Amino acid sequence: MGVKWKHFKTICKHKMVVYQECKSCGILWQGITHDLSKFSAIEFFASAKHFQGNRSPIEAEKEACGYSMAWLHHKGVNKHHWEWWTDFDNNGNIIANKMPSKYVIEMVCDWIGAGKVYSNAKWTQDEPLNYFNKVRKGRYFHPETEKLIVYFLEIIRDKGLDEFHKVCQQGYPLLTDYDGEYIP
Repeated sequence: MGVKWKHFKTICKHKMVVYQECKSCGILWQGITHDLSKFSAIEFFASAKHFQGNRSPIEAEKEACGYSMAWLHHKGVNKHHWEWWTDFDNNGNIIANKMPSKYVIEMVCDWIGAGKVYSNAKWTQDEPLNYFNKVRKGRYFHPETEKLIVYFLEIIRDKGLDEFHKVCQQGYPLLTDYDGEYIP
């Protein structure tokens, strides 16, 4: 089977898991439109070239080229990536803007989807929090966004995906306070 076909199947598998997670969280549109840019020429062909099947081809492209054109495009058009919400102040310092909750939820669903696709049967409900703790030092989140992420990931770790879905669907004081009103 050709590498482009394998990459296409991996994208579809990831999109399906994220769709199911988003739907269960009550953000169906986010699930439908999630990562459609991966089918664009700039993302698809660069990622197919660096496809390995057990991790993101973005990381392989960065290792090979020092950067990833696919990633530069992807993070710029997908609001569920924290990078979309960052900017620079006049002194060159990074400003992390607060992400709307629907994109925070989609981001968590994306991490679940990536974990399930790349880890296969080895995925556990601790994996999203473990992943976040592994990468969070080099990422820039608004303090309230980071608090919401940790809250969601601890729910998943301690109570499972069903409870995470329930919290997202029904809203709760932290989410209402976060957005000012509950808008999934």
